[in-house]
Order: sequence, then structure tokens, then C-alpha cells
Amino acid sequence: MRKVIALTLTAFTLTLSCGEDKEKTKESQTPKVSYQTTLPSTENSKVIRVFPATVSFTPEGVVNINPPISGQVDSIYVKVGDNVNKGQKLIKIKALDVSDIKSNYLTVKAQLEEAKRIYQLNKSLYEIGAISKNELIASETTVKQLEYTLKGLEEKEKLLNVKNFTDFYVNSPINGVVYEIDTTVGSRVQPDSSQPLIKIANKNQFIVVANVYEKDIKFFSKGDTVDIIFDDKSQIPGEVYYISDVLDPDTKTVKVYIKPSKTDNLKANMFVSIKVKKELNNYLSIPKNAIIFKDNHFYVYLLKDGQVIKKEVQLIGDAENDKFAIVDGLNKDDRVILNAINVEGE
Repeated sequence: MRKVIALTLTAFTLTLSCGEDKEKTKESQTPKVSYQTTLPSTENSKVIRVFPATVSFTPEGVVNINPPISGQVDSIYVKVGDNVNKGQKLIKIKALDVSDIKSNYLTVKAQLEEAKRIYQLNKSLYEIGAISKNELIASETTVKQLEYTLKGLEEKEKLLNVKNFTDFYVNSPINGVVYEIDTTVGSRVQPDSSQPLIKIANKNQFIVVANVYEKDIKFFSKGDTVDIIFDDKSQIPGEVYYISDVLDPDTKTVKVYIKPSKTDNLKANMFVSIKVKKELNNYLSIPKNAIIFKDNHFYVYLLKDGQVIKKEVQLIGDAENDKFAIVDGLNKDDRVILNAINVEGE
């Protein structure tokens, strides 16, 4: 009986020993995961951002042309976008009250002839002492005033290219491009500075305007050099010359005005992009492969005390070295896991 018990205990001990050996073998065969990590750096702190923008004009670059007389628009010789030369005909207006215009000119001319006759008479009277010097000066002043008035009417006639006092031609005062037309053939017009017939823009006064969110204004400073990029990827340099102090309450954006280095390829209302390179010393950079984008958020994985920790970060922008990105939300001693997409898949 004792032999049977001893054999049984021996068999159990052997079985237990074999099981422990198998577990140890299994553990030794399980590979340990190792991660390649890096520390955030300040070496690639120059960030690159791209903002949408449009081509416009400076306020002083646009000339408003108002109706010179009351009348009806008879012809419009240009359309928006046309290049025009100084003196070129833009619009023809037919005067509605021709008799008043002609009457005014003829009246002033007759008054001038009479004033000259009186002045010559007064000169003779003054020489014989019949009138005072003040009376002579007064008659001379009347002649000069009427001469000035008549000259003004003649200059207006010449400027408007008046033809028989019926057709008034509105001409371009500068070389430029037709920016806006705010009338149609047949419209009645009145001399009113608040409602210009047409706007002519000076092509040398182009300006690029970017609407920038308030949080991104830190990327712009007056005097900064930026790149203006066209649809065909060509680009020209520009300079930030004014940042508005007004925040649009609806869009939460601020206007940034950029002066292009040249205007040859620019057109009014053209869409372009603005590329900014800005040194941001308060942020850190990490390799792009350490960042994942999921559910509209950016994340990195940190290795801390042997544990993998997922942490959300804010992406500030691409670094000048295109293999790196600038982020916010990390410390210099955070050990960031590279190739984060592999960790996400585990």
C-alpha cells in the first residue's frame, strides 16, 4: 500500500514540474515590445502655415467716377476687367436739360463782354478823375471773376468732351482696370459723389487681403516677408504692411494686408494663398510620424515608466523641415513614441 502512495506522489510531482517548465518556456518565447522614442526639440521651431487670400486694391488705388451732369446713360463702352488708358471714353450720357447748360454758358459769356466794356470806360473816367480808384478796382475784379467762371465752363466742356451740349463723354482719369460698373444703359443719373457710375483701379495699387482667425494672428507681424502663391504653384514675395485692429464679430477673423513685390500677374478678386514662415520659440517640434489624427483630434503616444500613454496635442503647423511638425501640449522631457500608427494598430 505504501508503494502505491509513493508512486502516485512521484507521478504528481513530475506532472507539476513539467507544467511549470512549459509555462517558463512559453514566457521565454513571448517577445517583449520595444519602441523607438524621441524627445521634443526646439531645433525645428520655424513653422510654416498657409492661409487663403484674395487680391484687392488699396483705398487710394480706386478712383470713383461720378455723373458730371443729370442725364440718361446712352452707351457704356467698357466692361469689368477691361484695361483702360487715361482719357479713354467709358460712358456717354445724354443731357436731359440741354437748354440750361447752354444758357448758363452764353449768359456768362455775355456778362463778361459787358464787364470788359464797363472796365474800359472806368479806366477812361479814372484818368480824368471822374471816379475813385476803388470803383476802378471793383470793375476790374468783376472782369476777372467772370473770366474765371467762363474758363471753368470751357474746361468742363473740354473734359467731358461735350458735343453740341447734348452728349457728355465720361473719360478715364488714369491708366488702370475697370473695377466696378454701377449703372446700365437707359439709367437716369444725377451728380452724386456717394453713387459713382464706375470705378477704375490703379493696377500699381493691388493689395492682397487675408482673413485670419484671431488665434492665428501670432503668425503675422508688420514688415514680415511672405510668399504669395498662385493656382499654378508659381509665387512672388510680399510684405505684411498692415494688420487690422478690427475683429469681424461674425467670422472671428482679422484682415491682414500684404503688399506684393510686383503686380503683373494679379487680377482683381483673384484667389491666392499666403505662405508664412514664423519662428515660434515657445513651441516644440516632433517628427510627423509620431502624430496620429483621429476623430478630429491629434494625438501622440508617450512612453512613461514602461507604460504607453495616449495624449492629445494641438498641431500648430508644419516645420520648415517638412519631416517635423510644431505642436503644443508636450514637455521637453516627454518621451514620444515614433511610428505612432503602429502603436494605434496594436
